[in-house]
Amino acid sequence: MTDRILVTGGAGYIGSHTCVALAKAGVAFTILDNLSNANQGVLDRLAHIIGFQPDFVEGDVRDIALLRTLFARSRFTGVIHFAGLKAVGESVEKPLEYYDNNFVGTVRLLEAMRASDCRTLVFSSSATVYGAASATMPPSEDSPVSATDP
Repeated sequence: MTDRILVTGGAGYIGSHTCVALAKAGVAFTILDNLSNANQGVLDRLAHIIGFQPDFVEGDVRDIALLRTLFARSRFTGVIHFAGLKAVGESVEKPLEYYDNNFVGTVRLLEAMRASDCRTLVFSSSATVYGAASATMPPSEDSPVSATDP
């Protein structure tokens, strides 16, 4: 087993750019993505940019059996979590789907991390949690939250 980072949602826009940075820094990583907001072509372009085919697992962050298998296969030293849904309008139309993906998926990921003693998590969130306009721009992690959507 090798030390590596798990990048959930790693085939998305921000996730794939993060994978480029990890590769340039010499950090091994595995991408977990269900391709709901990305496609296989992103992985091909990523391979072209970084010079090797990234370790990719197609699957959902809510699949606890898959997460357990992944954490058993690799010793992840950390997780960068980009597997959340983020469209504000759609979150209003489909709040239960967003809750299931974003909250339940994160809880399952945390359960798998705890079971494998992986204690480092970088969580990506939309700045919309700070409301329409934060008192300080850009907002910091300790800025007051004022979410206006699910």
